[in-house]
Amino acid sequence: MRIKSNKIVFWGVVSLFLLVLSSCGNKMQEAETLYREGVRAAKTPDSLNEAAEMLLHSLSLQNEEEPTELLVKTYESISRIYWNQDYPTKSLLYARMSLKAMEHIDNDSLLVNVYNRVASSYYLSDLKDKNDSAIVYFDKMLELAIATKDTRNIINAYNNLGAVFILQGKTDEALKMFRRSHEVPDQLQQDNALYYYNCSRCYENKNMWDSCIVAIRHSLAYYKSTNYSALSKLYRRLYNAEKHLRHLDQACLFADSAMEYSDRSIEEQQREDIRSVTERYQHEKYVDNLRLQRTHWLIVLLVVVVVFGLLFLGMMFRNKHRMIGLQRRMEALNLRVVREEARKHASANIQHSVSASEEGEDAQQPTEENEWTEEKEENLSALYLEQFKVSKEIFQARPAYSKIRQLRYHTDKNYLPDEERLPLIDSILEVFIDQLQKLVASYPELTEDECIYALLIFVGCNNATASIITKTSEATLRKRRSRFKQKTSEQVFNLFMGV
Repeated sequence: MRIKSNKIVFWGVVSLFLLVLSSCGNKMQEAETLYREGVRAAKTPDSLNEAAEMLLHSLSLQNEEEPTELLVKTYESISRIYWNQDYPTKSLLYARMSLKAMEHIDNDSLLVNVYNRVASSYYLSDLKDKNDSAIVYFDKMLELAIATKDTRNIINAYNNLGAVFILQGKTDEALKMFRRSHEVPDQLQQDNALYYYNCSRCYENKNMWDSCIVAIRHSLAYYKSTNYSALSKLYRRLYNAEKHLRHLDQACLFADSAMEYSDRSIEEQQREDIRSVTERYQHEKYVDNLRLQRTHWLIVLLVVVVVFGLLFLGMMFRNKHRMIGLQRRMEALNLRVVREEARKHASANIQHSVSASEEGEDAQQPTEENEWTEEKEENLSALYLEQFKVSKEIFQARPAYSKIRQLRYHTDKNYLPDEERLPLIDSILEVFIDQLQKLVASYPELTEDECIYALLIFVGCNNATASIITKTSEATLRKRRSRFKQKTSEQVFNLFMGV
């Protein structure tokens, strides 16, 4: 018993462990799905709040005491969203959390992104010490990017360092960083445009207007004609440079261009806002319609469940009422049979006493009422047969009847094993036992196998099904049918064999 209980405890612990593992796996899958959806939503400026909610929900499903790459990416993405929303304190908080989680993870490309996020969060603050911290982490980002030969992040690190130096008023150092970024191979068109744009900022701060104009013209050559915001800033800077050089005519032209591109930028922003509002409205309308459809389907499902429930209850009530009626009908038949058998017995006693009396003077003489006739015997036999019919209806409400009906569609002709067939036979005998005893009493020559075969045919089996249940060949069953016909009356044979 102790060994058995130990096994039960062991398998219980194993089951609990597997259950915990499966629940953890489901949580991690859900967390990863929410992370992906949050990152996708963060690409749309109007969906930043929704993206933040998804990422925070993903974070709540993760174990922050066991750092993973998904946890680091979640911290970093939340920090980026707060950075885009101008929340430097929150952005720095999650950036530091991502950096702390990276202590247990070996992934250089991910660490570069984390350094960039921490440094950008420091850069967003206006305090001098914060900007010094930004330089520290941008240097770490640059060092790791050079070590991993990550060209894109090398260029980004130089540009970010230059932006910090401009903020600190170190124009020469900023210009040096921008030039180093331009010396990195595999420059893209947008990199060249940004380089000359940044150089123009430096020259403007140093009041080097001629060099500023040259840098601006190079930048205009690389910028797309649809980038109205950047073009507006460049033409405004050109206007400022020409104004300081006293080229007023040129300055006025550039001022008009700056105003034109500024108006286009505003119009484009308005169109984007209208498009965004329209898309959001359509999305909300789609979500509302989807919820409405779900509500309708739930109502329909509830109605269907209620209807089927009522039908099921109605069928149960009907079956119960029917069974009660059959039981009462059987009780009435049993009462009639008992009365008729009592009359038959009384008539037999009277006949016996008359025969036994030598003179017959003191014996009770048979009368018309207590005389047992062939008509009364036929009525009693009809009651016996009626009992069989009612018992058949009672048996049809049992699960064994459904099993027998299923066996009729079996293509496999193998015999049923004893653990399946014996309960079927026992269920039939349990219902028909009283009637079967009377049948055997009326026809003593009947054997048990012939009676069981007759009952199987009576409740709805064919020869093939009866063969499966009794483990007897169909040829043998046909012989039992023939013997049952010879040993019983035509009326009994027709009842059992369905003739």
